[in-house]
Amino acid sequence: MYFPQWRAFWPLESLAESLSLSIRHMLSAQDIEEYIQFAKSYQEEKSSVDQGTTVSPFISSSTFSSLDFGSDAASSTISYTADPHAVSVAEAQSYYAGLHSQPTLLYRTGEQWFPPSGPEAPCRLKELCEVFTHPITKVWDHDLAWKVVDILDAHTVRFTTIDVVRFKQVGVDEEPENEEHIEGEEEVEDEETVEPKKPVAGPVTIWIGVFPGSTSATAAHNSALDVLALLRDYHITDVDIDYRESFYTREAGPQLLKPVNFLHPLVDVVSPLTPALGLRISTKARPNAQGTMALYLAEANVDYVRHPSAPSADVLLLGTRACTNLVGSIKIRIAQHGIMVKLWRTLIEGFVEAENGANTVDIEEAKAARIETQELLDKAENAMEALAALLDRLGVGEHRFTEDWGIVQVDRAKLGNGFQGNKLDLGTKLTPYEFTFKCFARGDANWEFVYPPDRLLPLSGTITASDELMHTPDMWDSNGDPCLSVVKSGSATDTTLGRANGVFSIVRVYFIDMSVHETSMEWAIINYDSKSEVFSEPGDSGSIIADIHGRIGGMLTGGSGKTDSSDMTYATPFWWLLQRIRANGFPNAHLNVFT
Repeated sequence: MYFPQWRAFWPLESLAESLSLSIRHMLSAQDIEEYIQFAKSYQEEKSSVDQGTTVSPFISSSTFSSLDFGSDAASSTISYTADPHAVSVAEAQSYYAGLHSQPTLLYRTGEQWFPPSGPEAPCRLKELCEVFTHPITKVWDHDLAWKVVDILDAHTVRFTTIDVVRFKQVGVDEEPENEEHIEGEEEVEDEETVEPKKPVAGPVTIWIGVFPGSTSATAAHNSALDVLALLRDYHITDVDIDYRESFYTREAGPQLLKPVNFLHPLVDVVSPLTPALGLRISTKARPNAQGTMALYLAEANVDYVRHPSAPSADVLLLGTRACTNLVGSIKIRIAQHGIMVKLWRTLIEGFVEAENGANTVDIEEAKAARIETQELLDKAENAMEALAALLDRLGVGEHRFTEDWGIVQVDRAKLGNGFQGNKLDLGTKLTPYEFTFKCFARGDANWEFVYPPDRLLPLSGTITASDELMHTPDMWDSNGDPCLSVVKSGSATDTTLGRANGVFSIVRVYFIDMSVHETSMEWAIINYDSKSEVFSEPGDSGSIIADIHGRIGGMLTGGSGKTDSSDMTYATPFWWLLQRIRANGFPNAHLNVFT
């Protein structure tokens, strides 16, 4: 575990004074002296950090034993040691300048980084680019992505997202990073006007997001070496590995479960996850403090408006203790059923053997007992399956996409005469000219984007797995590179344009118990460019994402970034969602809605 914020709470001059009598009683004079010496060395290290050297704080497993706090935590000593693989503070803070969330670089492979020249030189601004034509696109979704996940898990890297992207520099025109202008050398320019050079995208990069403070540069370095070795097995040698601090935010949570009867296999554990009164609640800011929700209230057809004088707080279902208890109870029930499954199977084997005997009465008794025991075995195995599924509540299906959807019956009369079916409102943030200008995609020579007079873009058909358009689009940008321009309309950011990536991303959601998590594959969307607004924010979940032809691509599920601004947006492909909807009670569902 890492403690990068200790510098704000442990000043040397007040260390001795801050020790309470209880702490003095627990620690010997030698222990206190070791703390003071540590603090001195810490200030020296901090001074070197301020000067641009690389220091990575961590807890060492070998040097805490002398402090003897009488707990497991007392088996290690806190030390502040330079990490040989850490990047400089300047590189960490400025490497991703230009991206919307401005994430912090933790570690990367690739060419050496050089700071901008000059005392007031601006940062080199970067912009994300999609990947379509690289060989990695042929193997990533099939199995390579999940092998990378296995490597990160083996190194205990708490990753949040894994994207495959490129970067290009924008906004600042500088000399190459590793070249300096030789004094006295004359610069020769053609008399003709020099056309601006097309920005060149850098190498394909496996861009790994990790929880801030959770991973050392050395851990990132070691796992990166294994990933590079894995890529060589696929004959891929031109890919970089970057680690940045970033959160994944699922922009909606799963629905609560229905209450169940006494015969249901989840009856012993499901209560905390149903809407019945008695819900265990906590706050996002203080998950260790929890309480119980009292009642549901309604206010006669009036939407609730929070009073501006009161600060808002994110309320969570299940605090740390309640979540730990729930996960523990599920695991215990699985173990209990597992014990009984072994017992029932052993008994059934004995009954089958008895049925082969000569005594007719014994045979009939054994047969009856076998049938009864088989029923118990079936119930136990079904219960184990249901309990295991509960641990993965958001259900990742066979394609390992996120499955999080619901069907709502609509009162047709409430839609009125203005209902026109599945049409996407292009909004008013961009004028028709601005919107059309950004839809630069060139595909069929006989096709170009035409802004609809009523601002409503008709949606027809889906981008399916069979036509491969998500990986090999039929449109190109103004530079002649493959692209898939997409649009969505959401409640948080209204109508926005983005660029779909040609390689699916991996996202992981952790619970308070970090050993319990959900990992799924997502269709990734990049912000249109560094100057445009973000493609999505929390609250946009459920928005449909379509390309500018009006073909439905996916349903928005979340985003990632260091701050509330997202650098990447994620969606579940709609062709797969429609299959799941049809397989779960709506076999005749279709998109041909009549008006």
